[in-house]
Amino acid sequence: MSKYKLLINMNASNGQLSNAAVCDSQAGASETKMTQEKMNLLYRADQQVKLLDLQAEAELLLKQLQALKQQKTEQTVS
Repeated sequence: MSKYKLLINMNASNGQLSNAAVCDSQAGASETKMTQEKMNLLYRADQQVKLLDLQAEAELLLKQLQALKQQKTEQTVS
């Protein structure tokens, strides 16, 4: 699972989407806020959603790979 939660809001006045990445840990909150501010400057809302989705998917795949490596290590030890 990703340490980021994606929040998507629709602005009622202009119908535009906005989103925010929220970090589960308190320590990463300021980093996440800074990252979100940079993303707002560089990417449209739909591109931000895609980027955060890809980041979460990459993190999930990395964790799966780490779990497989751990299983392999445990099998060779026993």
